[in-house]
Amino acid sequence: MRVSVIVPTYNEEGFIERTLKALRNVGAHEVVVVDGGSEDRTLEIARRYADVVESSSSFDSPAKARNAGIRFSTGEIVAFIDADTVVSTSWLVTILDCFSRSEEVVGATGPAYPLERDLLTAPYIFSYEILVRLTLMVGRPHFLGFNCAYRREFLEAVSGFDERFRVSEDALLSMKASAYGKLRFLRDMVVYTSARRLRSRGIAEALFYLFYNGPSVIFLGRPFNYYPKPSGSPRSLRRG
Repeated sequence: MRVSVIVPTYNEEGFIERTLKALRNVGAHEVVVVDGGSEDRTLEIARRYADVVESSSSFDSPAKARNAGIRFSTGEIVAFIDADTVVSTSWLVTILDCFSRSEEVVGATGPAYPLERDLLTAPYIFSYEILVRLTLMVGRPHFLGFNCAYRREFLEAVSGFDERFRVSEDALLSMKASAYGKLRFLRDMVVYTSARRLRSRGIAEALFYLFYNGPSVIFLGRPFNYYPKPSGSPRSLRRG
């Protein structure tokens, strides 16, 4: 079983090398960088470490970039992290062990800890584990794109991430996955991710995402930029 790791990027020269080095250090089978048209050294750095590097201005949202990564990759398991996220030494082996043990598992995530020491934003990131565990309990799993993995056959069955949305497309995918099989929270599938976006957006926007957008996605299936276009019904998975 092979794991392909998809990393969306856009002007990430300050973070991408550390991210890709960590993937190489854990023995990632295939690293795919999908770039939205960076104008800095992101592509130059990515080509040193990634197996596949694709860049186009058409990859202008996380959903589009991740879906392109699915098409460019070959692994039976497709994992996703962000360009400012560093995987732990136990990350890859934990994913392999989980998916190898049971064909019923279609998706997994794990803890996310702050990459920087920041007392203001660390509690927000630490709350991810609580959020995931609670949403799994109520049948509305909320996996985020900086640390998740899915079976390729599931991703192909649902045509990947919903490109109508620029936010929360990752959480919506995990909620869809619960209709196809089991989802797991894996204690050792650890990543360290940057809180820079929270700092740049400010407390007001962070609170908006936490108290309005979050519950809206979890309980209504609608992020704040919801488009009421009907989507197709689930299709059966193809077991190889």
